[in-house]
Amino acid sequence: MSGVAGRPPPRRAGLLFDLDGTLAQTEHLHLAAFNVILAPSGRVLDEAAFVRHVSGQANEAITAHFFPDATLAERQRLADEKEAAFRSLAAHGGVDATPGAARMLAWARERGVATGLVTNAPVANARLMVEVLGLADAFDLVVSADETPRGKPHPDPYLAAVERLELAAERTVVIEDSLTGVAAGRAAGLGVVALATDFTAARLQGSGADMVCKDLSNAELYAWLRQRLGLPATDAADLSEAP
Repeated sequence: MSGVAGRPPPRRAGLLFDLDGTLAQTEHLHLAAFNVILAPSGRVLDEAAFVRHVSGQANEAITAHFFPDATLAERQRLADEKEAAFRSLAAHGGVDATPGAARMLAWARERGVATGLVTNAPVANARLMVEVLGLADAFDLVVSADETPRGKPHPDPYLAAVERLELAAERTVVIEDSLTGVAAGRAAGLGVVALATDFTAARLQGSGADMVCKDLSNAELYAWLRQRLGLPATDAADLSEAP
C-alpha cells in the first residue's frame, strides 16, 4: 500500500511482550524443569540462582553455565529435555497470565496498536503458552528463539519484530521482566517497561527501563503508554475500564 504522493505509509505503534515472567507466570515451572536435568549431577537450582543465571537468558547461555564441560551436542540435548519437561508441566496446568495482560492486549488492539510476542523460548513453548492462556488470537506476530541468529540480550528479536510489523521505533514499547530483556529492548531503541517482583525490583530499578511496575493493571502505566505510543491525549481508557 503506497502513501500520499508516493510516500510509504506511516509506520505503526507497537506493543511487544516477553513471554515467561512477563505475559505468563511460568518461572516456577521453568525452575522445576531445570531441576529435572540437573538432578542426575546431584545439583538443585534455587530461586536466587534461577534469577541470576536463568531468567531471561537463552538456553545456549544457560547450559554453557551449568554444563561447561559438555559438548555443544550434549548441551542441545539437555536444553531439549528441559523444554520438553517444561511443556509437560505447563500442559497440566499451573500457568496464570500476569494480572492485566489480557486487558492490555485488548486495549492495544482496540486502538490499532500492533501487538507482538518476542521470546527467547522455543516456538513450541510460545504456541503452547498462548493456547493455555487463551491468547492465541491476541498477537499479530510471534518471534521465538528459533527465528533469529542471536537471542536477548541482543536486540535481534526486537528488531525483527519492528521490521516485520512495520513499526515506528519511537512509538514502540517493550514489556519485559529481566535485565536481559530490558537490555535487548534498549539496544533496539525501543521504550521499555519492566515488571518487577519483590525479588527482582531492586535490580530492575537500575536497569535503564523507562518504567518499573509490579503488574499490568496500573493506571500510571496506561497513561505513560498513551503518550509513548502516540495515542490521543483525550483517550480516557485506563485502569478504570479493566474488568
